[in-house]
Amino acid sequence: MRTIYLVITVLIFLLLQAVVAPRVAIGPVEPDFILLIVIFLALIRGPIYGAIAGFIIGFILDLGNADLLGLNALVGSIVGYAVGQVGARTFPDNILFKFGLFVAVAWMHDAIYLFVYHWPRIGTSIGEIFAVALPSAVLTAVAGVIADRVIARIDTEWMGVGKAG
Repeated sequence: MRTIYLVITVLIFLLLQAVVAPRVAIGPVEPDFILLIVIFLALIRGPIYGAIAGFIIGFILDLGNADLLGLNALVGSIVGYAVGQVGARTFPDNILFKFGLFVAVAWMHDAIYLFVYHWPRIGTSIGEIFAVALPSAVLTAVAGVIADRVIARIDTEWMGVGKAG
């Protein structure tokens, strides 16, 4: 049954990326719902699961662009593992902590992606990291906090998690 919930959740986040992200975009800046699912899986399941989820989801994204095959998988694996390490050690239910974590992770994801993409001309990446990646990280964090609250409400109200029974 957990696998079905996982598949449904991933499909919902893919749908959010395809439908909602372009509608809330501010110029080239839009939230990264695909990254959010990797973050959530890594925080809940730990670093190994996060790395595997980041690799699989990243590889699926890479299939759409053969020139960059493996780049999303690489960055997704790194981010999934790193977030899983943070989540395994400390994961307070504090909205400011989660917002900061989402900003840091999304910015780290985009920075790694841009550095590898523009290698060896990494100077090109510096401007994009501040002009596009940072605002995108903030927008992703806002979406992440909202998604976290929705998921928490679904867990407690619809699934009965935390209720005596």
